[in-house]
Amino acid sequence: MKQLIFTILVLVSCLFAKAQIAVDTLSTDALNELLIEQIERLAEDSDEDTDFEDLLENYIFYSENPVNLNSDEVMQLVELRLLNVFQYEELQKYRRYYGDFLFLEELEMVEGFDALTISIIAPTVYIGQDRGKEKITFDKLARYGKHQILGRYEQILERQAGYDDISDSALLAKPNSRFLGSPQRYQLKYTYNYRNKIRAGFVLEKDPGEMFFTDKVSDTIQKLLGKNYRRGFDYIGFHLYAKDLGIVKAAALGDYQLAFGQGLTMWSGMSFGKAGTGSSVMKQGRGISPKTSANETMFMRGAAATLGKGPFRGTVFYSNRLVDANISVADSLDEAELISSLQETGYHRTIGELQDRHAIRQQVVGGHFSYAIAHFEVGYTLHHTWLNVPLQIRPTNYNQFYFQGKQLTNQGIDFKYVKGKFAFFGEGAMSINPDTLSLQGTSALSRFAGLVGMTIKPAGYLNFTLLYRDYGKANQNLYSNAFSEGSRNQGQRGIYLGAEVAPAPYWNLLLYADQFQFTWLTSQVNAPSWGHDYYMRLSHSFSRRTNAYLQIRSKTKMKNSTDAFVFSHYPVFYTKNSVRFNINYQIGRDFHFSNKAEYAHYRNDDGSNSHGFFICQDVAYKPENKPFSLTFRYAIFDTDDYDSRVYAYESDVLYSFSVPALYGKGMRVYLLGKWKPFNNLTLYARIGSTIYNDRDEISSGLTLIKCNHKTDLKVETVWKL
Repeated sequence: MKQLIFTILVLVSCLFAKAQIAVDTLSTDALNELLIEQIERLAEDSDEDTDFEDLLENYIFYSENPVNLNSDEVMQLVELRLLNVFQYEELQKYRRYYGDFLFLEELEMVEGFDALTISIIAPTVYIGQDRGKEKITFDKLARYGKHQILGRYEQILERQAGYDDISDSALLAKPNSRFLGSPQRYQLKYTYNYRNKIRAGFVLEKDPGEMFFTDKVSDTIQKLLGKNYRRGFDYIGFHLYAKDLGIVKAAALGDYQLAFGQGLTMWSGMSFGKAGTGSSVMKQGRGISPKTSANETMFMRGAAATLGKGPFRGTVFYSNRLVDANISVADSLDEAELISSLQETGYHRTIGELQDRHAIRQQVVGGHFSYAIAHFEVGYTLHHTWLNVPLQIRPTNYNQFYFQGKQLTNQGIDFKYVKGKFAFFGEGAMSINPDTLSLQGTSALSRFAGLVGMTIKPAGYLNFTLLYRDYGKANQNLYSNAFSEGSRNQGQRGIYLGAEVAPAPYWNLLLYADQFQFTWLTSQVNAPSWGHDYYMRLSHSFSRRTNAYLQIRSKTKMKNSTDAFVFSHYPVFYTKNSVRFNINYQIGRDFHFSNKAEYAHYRNDDGSNSHGFFICQDVAYKPENKPFSLTFRYAIFDTDDYDSRVYAYESDVLYSFSVPALYGKGMRVYLLGKWKPFNNLTLYARIGSTIYNDRDEISSGLTLIKCNHKTDLKVETVWKL
């Protein structure tokens, strides 16, 4: 603890020393810093090893393909939470009064735009004429379209237990005791973009442990797998997308995502949730968007189109794809007749995982219809889901209201009203499942879910957000991703209050408090439970190249007691408190530094108590007018157990994001290199290693490594035409 306090004091001293020599120029790293903070918070709230590529694909896309500040494309920045609705309204007001923007610096004269906001959106916008109504020809598509080819290789260098040699007889006796493929991950991605209006591409991926072209298995294993035996790229995706073609506002063919309203009725893919700022809790449904990542779950595959004229807009969509599922009953041809769960890992490495691959067919059909006039918009969403095989989960006390059966209908109404200093929004949704209507407690009210909120901006330096949610315990939806505590929009109610304050120039204070209650049992609590989440982040920009923040968070929830001397595990409270200090600064033009220190404390009412800390030094060498850059991190961590773990974002190759959970005692180092030998070719290489001082083995099961270090390697090539 003394070492941690001493380190924080040293960092604070460095902050004031470095701030005096920093050059006051526009920082192009502000957007990345915003995303880093949100990703770390999202990773901390997630109980799983989440792939953030799908969530952040659009952020990278618009940083490489900026939107025209003098067009309606700016709404994309609101949907990405880079701007709030009030800032968007002020932008439109400025253009109405003074005409189109001529220089980016004009944003300083728009109310609500400070230096930080401008630096965040600067990489994503450009000044130009509005080409929204230009005629598209094949000649323009060929001449001005942009092509990009990306190839990536990844691997854990240490040997894992799942790749050990094993005889066919032993493998047949224990089918899931070995990975059938090689330890490499391969990804190949091609994308085409014409002025953000026409987009197309495909993505191919093979995960570690999955079979590739060079992997061979015996005839016995092939016969056992039957039609599930396959080599090569395990995931193949394709997308074709167009927007703003007259009455056709958007259209997609192949893989795509849908997002309407506040995400309660239909929002495929991921969402930031509470990881956004206090003024950005209100979602901006982007409608149809192309799905360009290699994420293998929560997306649509089929066709969708949005037509609009005047204040009316309508979207229709259809999806038909095979999904992974755990087969519990099969016929003589090994066709599934009954499934016990839907699988969302995307891994097909073992015999068991391959047998679950594409086990059932899921179809979704529906539409969204909206009416927008002046400052008000209302929408209605309806969709129906079919499974060709019924889902029958293993019954427990907490999951009796989960989705089961073959069919599910969801519908909802959303609205938003934005005018002046006020924004009101909300959505109500209901599910109808004919297979569970007979269950006790499945009244119409228990199948209803709703949220309503408002944001008030009484002054340019102050805004408040209030949101109330109530999700019935029998509300079932496979494509719901609204504001909530946890991943399910079911059996929960709560109230959220957020505030964002600029108490002085270059200072920003973000606060929120979320009180929530689970109205039914959960997987970790054998009774209804409740908790709270308090958050405070104070940031200061000493210059446009030097900024720092102090973050404090306290989260309390309930879980079953682990007391071994009781017959029934009763609920107890647990609290995790964390304090983080972070500073980013530059020395000269070429060196970028970042220092971070975090302390975490976990306390459980049944007696457990643990602590942890994390300290790191990042150094980035980015010389101007040079085709290369280097980023290095050295970090040490010391936590008593997994409960006091710390999450730390790491710089990575393009389109890849790493937020490891660090626990135990050890250190983490990595080196990332970027080289641009030609104008259109960029090469990335990254090697990192985690070295533990408190263990001789890492992980368990098939991912067990019989040493105290784990090394990861990534190599990527990006070719733009």
